[in-house]
Amino acid sequence: MQGLTDTRDIRREAGAIRPWIPAVAVGLAALTMSVAVEARPRDATQAAAVFPPWWSAAHCLDAAARAGAVVAVGAVPFIIVVRSARGAIGTRLRESGAWLALDPALAGPCGA
Repeated sequence: MQGLTDTRDIRREAGAIRPWIPAVAVGLAALTMSVAVEARPRDATQAAAVFPPWWSAAHCLDAAARAGAVVAVGAVPFIIVVRSARGAIGTRLRESGAWLALDPALAGPCGA
C-alpha cells in the first residue's frame, strides 16, 4: 500500500504545479521578447546574424552574403557579422534565413 500512497502524493504535487505553467510560460515569453528587443542591432548597417545551427558553414555564408558583405565569422559557423551601406540589415538577414539579427557587440566571442 505504501507504493500507492507515494503515487498519489506525486500526482497531488504535479496537480499543484499545473496551474502555474501558463504564468511561467507568459513570463518567459515576456523576458525573451524584452531581451530580443534590447539585442537588436543599434546600427542598421551592421548586425550579427544567427542562422540555424544545423546549416552548413557554406549555407550560412551564402545566406549572409545575400544580405550584405560578410565582415566576420564567429567561433561558431552559424553566427556571421554582416555589413551593408543600404541599411535595414536585420530585415534582409531574416529574409535570407537568419533566426536573429543582433547587435554585433552583444554576440561576444561567437560574433567575431
